[in-house]
Amino acid sequence: MHVPDGFINAPVSAASGLISLGTIWAYIRNAKNLVADRLIALTGMMSALIFVLQMINFPIAAGTSGHLLGGALAVIVLGPSLGIICISIVVVIQSLLFADGGLSALGVNLLNMAVVTSLIGWITISTWKKLFGESYSSTISGSFIAGLLSVVFSSIAFVLEYSLGGTVAVPLGSVLIAMVSSHLLIGIGEGIITALIVSLLLRVRSDLVYVNKNTEKSNKVTSFYGLFILLILVLTLITPYASSSPDGLESVAESFGFNEDAGIVLFLEDYGIENINNNFLSTVLSAVLGIVVIVGVFNIFIKVKNRN
Repeated sequence: MHVPDGFINAPVSAASGLISLGTIWAYIRNAKNLVADRLIALTGMMSALIFVLQMINFPIAAGTSGHLLGGALAVIVLGPSLGIICISIVVVIQSLLFADGGLSALGVNLLNMAVVTSLIGWITISTWKKLFGESYSSTISGSFIAGLLSVVFSSIAFVLEYSLGGTVAVPLGSVLIAMVSSHLLIGIGEGIITALIVSLLLRVRSDLVYVNKNTEKSNKVTSFYGLFILLILVLTLITPYASSSPDGLESVAESFGFNEDAGIVLFLEDYGIENINNNFLSTVLSAVLGIVVIVGVFNIFIKVKNRN
């Protein structure tokens, strides 16, 4: 779902950026509990985990792949304010450091991948638990639905943006069908991953999962953070084996002939280090670099926020 440069014109990209920044700023101001050490550590680890998960494309159909967006997962574990901040930091670093999503389309990507996924994920899990209760099974099934719908609505948001500022005339009805159908499959994968991770976290430290109301405080902090570190380590080693097929948006773009500009690459590109010829080592090191930068940026953000 990372929109590159050239898909959406400047006015719509700028408007999307203003909407994204306004929404994110409102949630930043609402995040009153950032001073809590456990939330700082948890949000930093969640940001790193989602970054690595987004590097792992999984096949969904012949010649097409998808990857986690993470908005639903973030808000389920961290709550709406910290969740949207978590995803926003990941999307910004992906664009600036790895050219994953164009710089001119950064506002569009923040809107689709951070704002829309987080809000839809939060609305879905909140509504689901009101309807079906606070049980473990309700939380897990709601996590699956939240992940699924967050991806589908993100794809719909892109089609709406393209209808307003697309750079190539295309049959929007056909694009909508293609986007929703491919991202429905990706959404199923997102829902499964979201539910699995929420299930693991609930079993280890349920009181630190934001949406869980049946909280019994535990002293297993070390094992909780240890689980995060283990997940990040294992997933980092898996990143070189991600599917090389185009993702849902790229596949639709190829089918309908969307124009993509070369764009500006500030640092790395395609999650690889140019001077390292070994693909495994190059990809793993780029993942580690991304994790370090994301955690570092988040810590700087926390210090600035707490000073204010």
